[in-house]
Amino acid sequence: MINFRYHVVSLVAVLFSLGAGLVLGSGLLSSGTGTAAAVQVVDLQAEAALLRERVAAAEDTLGFSEEVGASLQPALVAGTLDGRDVVVVAFPGADEQTLSATREALSLAGATVTGTVTVLDEWTEAGSAAVLDSLAAQRVTSGASLPDSDGYERGAVVLAAALLEPAEAVEADPEAIDTTPAAFAEAGLVSLGDGLRGTADTAVIVAGGPVEDDDQAGRRLGALTSLAAALDTAGSGAVLAGPPDSARDLGVVASVREDAEVAGKLSTVDMAQTSSGRTAAVLALAEQAAGGVGHYGGVGDVDAALPPVR
Repeated sequence: MINFRYHVVSLVAVLFSLGAGLVLGSGLLSSGTGTAAAVQVVDLQAEAALLRERVAAAEDTLGFSEEVGASLQPALVAGTLDGRDVVVVAFPGADEQTLSATREALSLAGATVTGTVTVLDEWTEAGSAAVLDSLAAQRVTSGASLPDSDGYERGAVVLAAALLEPAEAVEADPEAIDTTPAAFAEAGLVSLGDGLRGTADTAVIVAGGPVEDDDQAGRRLGALTSLAAALDTAGSGAVLAGPPDSARDLGVVASVREDAEVAGKLSTVDMAQTSSGRTAAVLALAEQAAGGVGHYGGVGDVDAALPPVR
């Protein structure tokens, strides 16, 4: 975010300089008006320099905060997820560095990461609803019932059930892995990366930024929200963590928080790009496993920056 601000300020400075050039090149400096314009140019250049200094100071402050957060993380999360098997689910646009750091934080907490499932953009496409519906009908566990809803939700329920089980029911034998996730991968809806190592009891979902702002945005957000809710229901809890803009307009974190039913069960974090945000995600997952729920970060109406540290 700071880098973005820096580029904006730099652009403003460039525009100021261009404006100064136009003024100077217009020949106005041959009159009293030219003198005034020259003074204005100097003032604008000084303002641009001041903005650069403020951005640099903000970068230093955030850098310090990030180092403190990274230093405190091991002590804050140690042992909070001992004995837990966690699947990491990456939503479209999820940042690879954030994913890697999230897996590291989970390991520091004592959790075993069973794998990373990447949800592809194809999951939210209009034509995928029928594909998901068909897969759900083919792969639903014997004796289970599918929700009376659209293909996105039905597919989400079946995939989540294949990835997660309540802690007391988790099968530790890797040979017992359900082939359902592979079927979703073969359909081009998800990627399984290096594969799955057993079934998990909890999930961390890493979100990307807002969906594209067009007439299909509602459908895309609905598809992702349904999947996040299904992952939370299938096991012993889940946390949806994303960058700050995921908690604003057209972001899936915002979509979850605006849905009272889902927000009452699924925890969210909106600062996943920072070490402190990932610490919040780990603590929120421990809270979920204990039956709690909360919304953390710094965007909008959240419960706190971090869950209670015990």
